[in-house]
Amino acid sequence: MPMKTRLQILAAALIFTGSLSHVFADETNYFLVARPRENDAIVQEDSYVLPLSKKEDIDHARYLISLGGSVFSENHKSIVGAFVWSGKDGINRNYFDRRLPEWSWHVEFGAFAEIMEEVYDGTPTLLENGFADWPHDDEGRRLIGFFSYTVIRELGPFPLYVSVIPDGQALQFYWSGLGTNYFYTLESKESLASTNWFTISGGPWPLKTNQWTLPQTNTGLRFFRVRAEQAKP
Repeated sequence: MPMKTRLQILAAALIFTGSLSHVFADETNYFLVARPRENDAIVQEDSYVLPLSKKEDIDHARYLISLGGSVFSENHKSIVGAFVWSGKDGINRNYFDRRLPEWSWHVEFGAFAEIMEEVYDGTPTLLENGFADWPHDDEGRRLIGFFSYTVIRELGPFPLYVSVIPDGQALQFYWSGLGTNYFYTLESKESLASTNWFTISGGPWPLKTNQWTLPQTNTGLRFFRVRAEQAKP
């Protein structure tokens, strides 16, 4: 069976395992910030992940999503004002890159605003490439308020997503993450009716990586998922 046909029947899924008490205690919900759609197409290639905890902030983020391409047409407080700290957190990534690369900084929400000073405008890519020169306070935190960016998508409380990229006779798997203290296992099965998932051979699972290369050595129907486990204290 040719590679194209195999890919047409390929499916990816996710599962999260961890402390349920931690899940309910932590009310953080994650959203994707990027340029909104114009003419039904995303017009830029980067984004960042915004954590929100307060109900009023989550409600406003969902309202901005509902506006779509008209979000900047009136005063909707559509600009995300946020503090940025150096260091990866395992969550903040560029979802518009199919490899889901991490940014070298993480985000703390400030406020939704209608206007921001021009010095805080830019893009996630510009911030990544010029982090040392970005305006910052004595504590080392940067303030961002990208004029043309707003909340475009809700990622949920567990932002774990899979991207599959064909590469010759192999499949490249990339996935996002839940934080720095999680490990991941890539699993598969041949039928959705089956309850048995099998760990992909070839790796000392679980791993703290977000990438795996799987050679395509058979032509059968296969479904995949990534299982996340929180590291034990």
